Amino acid sequence: MRARSHSRRYTPHQGGPRFDRGRRNHAGTGFTLIEALVALALFALTSAIGYRGLTALLDGRQHLQTEQQHWRELEHCFSLLHGDLDSAINRPARDNFGVAEEGFRGDLDAGGALDALVSWTRVGVPATGGLAGAPQRIGWRVRDHHLQRLRWDSPDRGPRSEPEVLDVLDGVETVTLRYLGPIGANQDWDTRWRLPAHPGLPRAVEITLEFSHGPGVMRLFDLPAGT
Repeated sequence: MRARSHSRRYTPHQGGPRFDRGRRNHAGTGFTLIEALVALALFALTSAIGYRGLTALLDGRQHLQTEQQHWRELEHCFSLLHGDLDSAINRPARDNFGVAEEGFRGDLDAGGALDALVSWTRVGVPATGGLAGAPQRIGWRVRDHHLQRLRWDSPDRGPRSEPEVLDVLDGVETVTLRYLGPIGANQDWDTRWRLPAHPGLPRAVEITLEFSHGPGVMRLFDLPAGT
């Protein structure tokens, strides 16, 4: 009697381990903890670099705007000086105490005229019809690092006369003034313009401004009446 043999075909679903292909693929595409930390570090680094670059850009823009404003104010200052000096006349004046002053007076000792470094009489602003206005007295001084323009309505001031004060420039450390004598007289530059050595008007005025920030500036002005 022949024995029968039985064979069973093995299939993956009949016992043995199972493999979840979907779960294995999903795990392979994710980030590990180290990768996540590296990504965060790179993000923080690029953010810091970008912030510093943006800050530098904004600071540079602010500095440029400040410089532009400074040069606009400086040009306005020189425009006022040019107008005042171009209208200078040799007309004596009197201060608040009745003391006589030269038509043009430059004195670094800043005595009188409310500590003005330089003062002079100028033709008044033209009125309606183009006629010249009444003479005025002009002075320039430095007060608390501000360059100020002083204007009196008349060269002869009364006891209570007060000037109109205009702040023209700030951040001014020092002001240096030099004066050139008219043709045929003393041709040297002098830091004082006072009687009796210097009667009348100078031929030119040189002003040098030194600032607490930025470079100094020098400008030369001609006085037509001094030639």
